[in-house]
Amino acid sequence: MAEYHRLSDLSADSSTSEHTINVSPGVIKVLKEHGYTIEEELGRGASGIAFLVKDTDGDSYVVKQLNARDEEELDAVRKEVEILKTLNFGYIVTYVNSFEDKEAGRIYIVMEYCEGGDLSKVMETQKEERFLEEKEILNWLVQICLALQYLHEKKILHRDIKPQNVFLTEDGYVNLGDFGCSKTLERADEYANTVVGARLYVSPEVYQKKYNSKSDIWSLGWLLHDLCMLDVWANQMQRHIFAIVISQRNTQ
Repeated sequence: MAEYHRLSDLSADSSTSEHTINVSPGVIKVLKEHGYTIEEELGRGASGIAFLVKDTDGDSYVVKQLNARDEEELDAVRKEVEILKTLNFGYIVTYVNSFEDKEAGRIYIVMEYCEGGDLSKVMETQKEERFLEEKEILNWLVQICLALQYLHEKKILHRDIKPQNVFLTEDGYVNLGDFGCSKTLERADEYANTVVGARLYVSPEVYQKKYNSKSDIWSLGWLLHDLCMLDVWANQMQRHIFAIVISQRNTQ
């Protein structure tokens, strides 16, 4: 698999309501049965849809509706839910609830809503100005590092560190999200061997199918580069080739 797409890869440009977006009556019914009303579609892709919803108290959340073609894909989503349930840290998106529509083959994950959007949108906005404030970048870097330290101490690999998966609260604090690629290791010295993650950010060890928590740090390094340079869109193929070449050299 060259590139792993999750809901975080989706466009968040939609501003339409539940009455005009393309949502099946079954989805609306399931969400209402669990106390949520759709306010806006945040993104759509092959794996499902992300919605901004409100509960009966008027509080806002994000619901990820994940579609599964078979039982194997359902199990993968269930594993993501189990990981999310174990996480409780200030710089990680908070898990709220989850429920399953077995008849339709869908799982819904309710998450904290981050009003500030994700870093990819911030980078797009700043392209014309050509820079982000150094102090702001360093603040984000420290917060992401603390989130990764928390995960790695729990022997969890995120495996998909990229701007689209780093969300900002209304106050500008970081919330690391999207654990669809994550994996929990049995031992601290264990290695993962599945090729997942966005190809611009995966480490050479991923292509060798033998990697650990250090792979997340490689991805974080590229994320830091992109925040500083704001030119990730100009050198995508070169970066992908660079990681593959290094992985091949390391196996020789």
